[in-house]
Amino acid sequence: MENTAKKISNPTVIDIFEKFEHFSKVMIDAYVLVDAEGRILKSNLLFSQLVGQKIKQILKSRSFDDLITMEVNDQQIHIKDLLEYLTPTRIDEVRGRNKQLIDLNMIVSVYPFSGEDGNNRNIGAFILLRDVTAETQLQNKYKDKAIQSITDPLTELFTRTYFEDYLELQVKTRSVRSYRENEEADLSILMVDIDFFKKVNDTYGHQAGDYILKSLADIMRRVFRKTDVCCRYGGEEFLIILPDANLKNAALASDKLRKATEIEHIVFDGIHIPITISCGVAAIKFPNETYMETVARADAALYQSKKDGRNRVSIHDGSGIKIGPCAKK
Repeated sequence: MENTAKKISNPTVIDIFEKFEHFSKVMIDAYVLVDAEGRILKSNLLFSQLVGQKIKQILKSRSFDDLITMEVNDQQIHIKDLLEYLTPTRIDEVRGRNKQLIDLNMIVSVYPFSGEDGNNRNIGAFILLRDVTAETQLQNKYKDKAIQSITDPLTELFTRTYFEDYLELQVKTRSVRSYRENEEADLSILMVDIDFFKKVNDTYGHQAGDYILKSLADIMRRVFRKTDVCCRYGGEEFLIILPDANLKNAALASDKLRKATEIEHIVFDGIHIPITISCGVAAIKFPNETYMETVARADAALYQSKKDGRNRVSIHDGSGIKIGPCAKK
């Protein structure tokens, strides 16, 4: 009788879990019941499949950590970390690895069991592990396909299709704001063309030409902000969208790219291949101009840069084409 009274006043993890055990039998996720030391007291077949161990082996293991390793945001977490939670807690995007070295993606839920001695310390926990590896792989597969559909395979910049879709959305978003007629907008477009690119292909070969395109794409990633959208428009022509950049700032950014390209030491197959670029810049005029009209102005400015000798920046402010900053004389 004394033992019974003691058991009721100081329940174990098994005692507390007993009244919930009938629910666990219908769960479709893996689960384990652990004590304060992280030893596994109960588990189901789904957990056995998750860790690749038989239930008898699981119950003989020294700790939960011996069966599966877990990390969140590249930080490893242990069973002692889970036992520190004092309230039910869900942890998403948990990466795991079992004894068979199989990588897992999981959602982990912790339901702590506290004792009645008032020391605010858990005597164990019920841990639910949802295996979302298959779903994550499927999502990554479709994500990769989506990225591939809008990415130029050579330069890994965005495609012309993405440029047009993104720019159209940006224009619509900004058009709902209140702009004065012909006010300079906070959205600029830069058009870039590699000077004498055909000569590069003819002299050094198409593989060298491809290398030049990839090299320029790398320079763009270094020069422009993360919020800027760099695209390969076709051939040796590129387009860049600069959100929240007026015509002056866009022209300065364009010249920064021009200078960086001019001084870049590009070597292909042991041969140094110097390149320069010509640029045209325009800012969208809200609300009376479509984005394609702005692209046409940037294109006209680019043509003027090439006509004036290349390796320079020209801007089109809507009234006409002007020489950009630091233009070659």
